[in-house]
Amino acid sequence: ADQKGVGVMVDARILHTTAALREAILRLAADRPVSEITVADVTRAAGINRATFYSHAVSPGSLLADVLTPELDRIRQDDADERRAAAERGAGADELVAITRRGINAVVEHVMTHRDIYRKALPDPNDASLHRLLVEHFTVSSALHIRELDPAHRPDLLDDVAAGFVAQGFVGAIEAWLAGPRRSRKALVETITLSFPAWWS
Repeated sequence: ADQKGVGVMVDARILHTTAALREAILRLAADRPVSEITVADVTRAAGINRATFYSHAVSPGSLLADVLTPELDRIRQDDADERRAAAERGAGADELVAITRRGINAVVEHVMTHRDIYRKALPDPNDASLHRLLVEHFTVSSALHIRELDPAHRPDLLDDVAAGFVAQGFVGAIEAWLAGPRRSRKALVETITLSFPAWWS
């Protein structure tokens, strides 16, 4: 029983530390580019020591990526589930376009939730961790989507090249939108949807 109690206590401490690190990096990254955030800034804000920080992350940039990744993974999973269900129903092109739009909207919603962070992190020349995170997310999502295209209507693509093209374009669109004058999310989603290659759906 003693052993079990210790395990629960350690788990609670890890959860508390993880939550403190999450809150600290989100607050700091909303305030300044991640390349300007030091490990000391994070440890001070989270109320932990350096050794504890390094047992959870290798750098402030990697910590921020680790915090945001699960949200993006959830969006990808929801999109994949919806596409699978649509394929089983024999959904038409209009429904597939609607699913694409919903997926884009979910990512834009994620970016808007963390708008201050992405606005500072994406153009940061000294730390590309968030840029890489988004490109990687969209590359994996695009590759999955391309793999599931109907072979009868699918052009002869180099899957990885096509996925990279779509992913970089998606991140470029978000970056341009964040850097420009305030425009509606709806306009961003619409522009991205219209910019997809004709073979996408």
